[in-house]
Amino acid sequence: MRARRSRYYPVMLERLVRRDFDRAFFRRYYHDASTAVVHLGEAQRRVRFVLAYLDFLGVEVKSVLDAGCGVGLWRRALRRIDRSIAYTGIDTSEYLCRRYGWTRASITEFRSRRKFDLVVCQDMLQYLDGDELRLAVDRVARLCRGACYVEVPTREDFAERTLDLVRTDRRIHLRGVRFYRRLLAEHFIAAGGGIFLPRNARTTILALERG
Repeated sequence: MRARRSRYYPVMLERLVRRDFDRAFFRRYYHDASTAVVHLGEAQRRVRFVLAYLDFLGVEVKSVLDAGCGVGLWRRALRRIDRSIAYTGIDTSEYLCRRYGWTRASITEFRSRRKFDLVVCQDMLQYLDGDELRLAVDRVARLCRGACYVEVPTREDFAERTLDLVRTDRRIHLRGVRFYRRLLAEHFIAAGGGIFLPRNARTTILALERG
């Protein structure tokens, strides 16, 4: 049988893409230090960078929506950096929502009357199929008031071995950098470092500074 193709980009066999995020998944990729893909110290450096860069760009961050928040590394880092920042975490994992108290929802279906200064999409877009992905980006654009932070493994990262392929989950949609850039460019301006600003943002970003 031929691999099912996304409407937007050729991807891996659909049946191989991970859909269940249970206790075993998070034990391997987050809780066990010997196999974890990311640690709190790294998360803190990332959060400090994002907040500092947004401060430089004049984007005030008082509220954060963490879409696909996982074990809550962003929340833990934010609490150590600035406890005044209001944090909202959503995730589709029943296990995580029961353990940490997150709101159980996908970004494609999440509704909120208010917008957020920062929307975080870290390591979650690769699990969405083509239609879900486009809907997710549209939803992020509606919820984002100040900026969004996006981190997603790409075909180039695997080819160039930028990632630790032993620790990285391979049951994902493997798409190219150009694909993600085109999709995000419908709503956002790339500011570099994984940070994207709404197209109507009043911040000045020089051409060389753009991602």
